[in-house]
Amino acid sequence: MLAEQRYREIMNLLSKEGSVKSGTIRQKLGVSGETVRRDLEAMEDQGLLRRIHGGAISLEDSAASSPYTSFKKRETQNAALKEEVAQLAADYIREGEAIALDSGTTSLALARVIRQRFHNLTVVTNSLSVLQELGTAPGITVVVTGGVYRPDEDAFSSDFATLIFSRLNVDTFFLTTCGVSVERGITYQRMDEIVVQDKMMQAADQTIIIADSSKLGSNSMVKMCDIDRIRMIITDSKATPEQIEPFQKAGIPVVVPEGT
Repeated sequence: MLAEQRYREIMNLLSKEGSVKSGTIRQKLGVSGETVRRDLEAMEDQGLLRRIHGGAISLEDSAASSPYTSFKKRETQNAALKEEVAQLAADYIREGEAIALDSGTTSLALARVIRQRFHNLTVVTNSLSVLQELGTAPGITVVVTGGVYRPDEDAFSSDFATLIFSRLNVDTFFLTTCGVSVERGITYQRMDEIVVQDKMMQAADQTIIIADSSKLGSNSMVKMCDIDRIRMIITDSKATPEQIEPFQKAGIPVVVPEGT
């Protein structure tokens, strides 16, 4: 098992209990005590947890060593640009399709557009905000992952939230991200953010990144995957040629509003 996979499993254990013993990690992952020690040291260095005698405990979000911005605060950042992205992304949806939306704030912007423009759609999501936006929309069926609710993300996460995807197929997964670059791929602020997104990607025929231009060419701490797993990037009118060109050279189309 790769280190990134072990880190993800350890974060899942912490999200369920708030703390985990080294012996439990050894048993669950089938690794040596030395491997557990190195993993916990590395994860503490990354600001993902705090080591204690015999194991580790989760960090309070406000005390995390890596900068973290809550859903509510992010919702107000670049709101007009996210609206541009959402309107453009809706052009890649067809009535009768099944799509997946993660818990990002641009997903919520897209959900608002979907409510206005579509009347026969299935939306799979782990976002409580998306559920609240589309749950009463005529003709829109919302499938919610369930799982452990995280108020800071207004979303459901953990292993429980991923179980449904082994039985689902969706046409398109609209993926939000903290950063995307040709060199580092798709990245996030925290390890636990990528658990559900990875399963959504596996269940989808195609994955489209929806992100305002501030995310293009930037990198966050935790890598989910390389960019060759995505179909295209949809962004806003402020994206510069310098931001767009590296993706196009790598064979990833970048879609911006007409007239940009």
